[in-house]
Amino acid sequence: MEKEDEFLFNYFTYISQLSFDKAKEHVEKERVPKTPVGPRTMFLNFLQQLALAEKSYMELGFLQNKQKSFLRKDNSLRAVFEYMKNDLKKIEDGCKNSKTELQGYCQNITQFVYARISLIDLYEKLYNMAMSNKHIVYIDLINQVETITQNNNYTFTNICMTPIRVVFSFECEVLQQLFKAMYELQRLQFLPSLALIHGAHTRLIAWEGKMQRETWKLGFLKNNPLPALFLWLQKLRGAILSKFSLYFHDTLANQTTPTDMRHLCSKLQHDYYQKMVSFQRKHDAACVILLSDFKVDSYIADYDSFPIIVSYPPRSPPQLETILRMISETVDFPILNKPITKFSSQDQCTYCFAMVEPNIYLVILFESKKSDKDSYIGNFINEFCTNLRCTKIYVSLKNSAK
Repeated sequence: MEKEDEFLFNYFTYISQLSFDKAKEHVEKERVPKTPVGPRTMFLNFLQQLALAEKSYMELGFLQNKQKSFLRKDNSLRAVFEYMKNDLKKIEDGCKNSKTELQGYCQNITQFVYARISLIDLYEKLYNMAMSNKHIVYIDLINQVETITQNNNYTFTNICMTPIRVVFSFECEVLQQLFKAMYELQRLQFLPSLALIHGAHTRLIAWEGKMQRETWKLGFLKNNPLPALFLWLQKLRGAILSKFSLYFHDTLANQTTPTDMRHLCSKLQHDYYQKMVSFQRKHDAACVILLSDFKVDSYIADYDSFPIIVSYPPRSPPQLETILRMISETVDFPILNKPITKFSSQDQCTYCFAMVEPNIYLVILFESKKSDKDSYIGNFINEFCTNLRCTKIYVSLKNSAK
């Protein structure tokens, strides 16, 4: 490896390991005192800016509100990367007739900056979807990640950028696996969901292995060795695993003892089944049910009790046909976080239900009259459904504690 290649390779190794201060020190050592400002000096200055931008990116700084400065109207991280593209173009233009090697570096780093911007746009789209109070269309997110991956299959391929390219690939792969897992859970697919959740886990472990965790000292997170973006992805994966444990609770329970099942679920980010049990017992509900309507193909759904996904008590209520009819007659489901309460004078039962996601519903049945003003019912349904949708995690992209 040539000396200049080795210098850049080591720089991007530090960046990929989150050793941003070492990266800046590494650049400073390359400076020649009292050298006139030229393409080389400008390039070293740029590398210092890139280290700061990457540090902010890993802090989840890409969606944080920034105060506008006098010189630059928009100093969001996305705008910073846009400005950096222009800086690289100036450096590249300044060395067209002399430093062809430096020109090649600029072209490769420009491609990386474009890739970073595309990921920022993806996270912003996810955040806006979560804030829109509508169901997230995971197939759109999957397609966007695949487009980003395909567009960068043959970009920033210079050997110097191998360390950062590996990290970029890990991030894209984890996002793709998690979005696909959410999509397959909506389709009630057991094995595909399980494989995708496990795939995301193995990639996160591999990514963590690339980091020098002891060097990660950052603000309020100084006691936590992992960067905020990585922790966010870990949290999302944990939330999806919790959701999987509920959607396929009966399938999993058949493979172990009740005691072991309770113990395993208690270790999850959310023990949804226990929440259902606790609510049913505390408030004397006849049953708490998660079910799908008949728009989900029962031939491809990986559970035997169709249309009930999971229920406590674990039995099909005699009012099942009434529940399905009420769901089919309700038109307010597009409005999220709005539980529906209906009282049937015929059977003297109150039905409380909400759409978790398209074609999947949470239903609470009381064999007595309840009012939609009973806040404990609405609060339970809202929190339960919001957590299953991972809405709070998506919204935390912008509002995470710094």
